[in-house]
Amino acid sequence: MSLQNVQTALREALFSVLEGDGTLSGLIGSGGIFDAVPRAQAFPYLVLEVLETKPLLAEIADGAVHELVLSVFSRGPSRDEAADAAGRAADILMHGPVTLSGHRLVNLTLTNVVSRKLRDGRGFRAACAIRAVTEPLN
Repeated sequence: MSLQNVQTALREALFSVLEGDGTLSGLIGSGGIFDAVPRAQAFPYLVLEVLETKPLLAEIADGAVHELVLSVFSRGPSRDEAADAAGRAADILMHGPVTLSGHRLVNLTLTNVVSRKLRDGRGFRAACAIRAVTEPLN
């Protein structure tokens, strides 16, 4: 087992849960969830901007801690569109279930919410920072 394996399992589980929510799809459109900022994608869309994984204790076999940031980008006239979609994504994950392949989600905590105007001044980014703890199924 490696950090990359558990990180991949978590990412796949998160995307599966988020893509399966009709309300979120209504807010950002079908197919609006990405692992990287897409080129020429219509707004709004959600991106998993950060996914950092490290061992919980000395060994990865003891579990892993993940810091992730989900961001919604919008060209709406206010922060509302981005904030509503980012909030919905956080709600979906907080209320689960989030099922990982080969691992168990021990804890998921919303640690930060931020929204800001995009640098080009033509839209907004709303982001939710989440901390997750996983352990391998043995």
